Amino acid sequence: MSTASRISSTSHASPQLAAELWTSFASLLRSHVAMYAIARPEARLRTISGSNPTGVVELLGAKGKLVVLQPDAASRGAIEFRPEATELPDEYSTFFFTVESSIYLENLSNSMDMEAVVEYLLGKVHV
Repeated sequence: MSTASRISSTSHASPQLAAELWTSFASLLRSHVAMYAIARPEARLRTISGSNPTGVVELLGAKGKLVVLQPDAASRGAIEFRPEATELPDEYSTFFFTVESSIYLENLSNSMDMEAVVEYLLGKVHV
């Protein structure tokens, strides 16, 4: 099945639902980072605080920096990963929430629940 047909067969959440799901997803990301910081401080995983707008979650870990942007009016969010190792290229991806409250990442073949996506993303930035 092509990527285009997989995406078209997966229903996007409405902008209102996507906004609510974003709040839950961003909170879940931050919570997992806090849990790792307590359980494994040597992992050097943290949320970058500062003057960031609420529509951005930035994570810094031993492997690099991850930026997750809230879905826009078209219900598409963005993910950027900048590896610590300078010889590796930056990675860019988009995502959207489905009507079933799962997340579809453009670089994966199926939608996943929020917990699985959080673990997938955190795996990019920490050892």
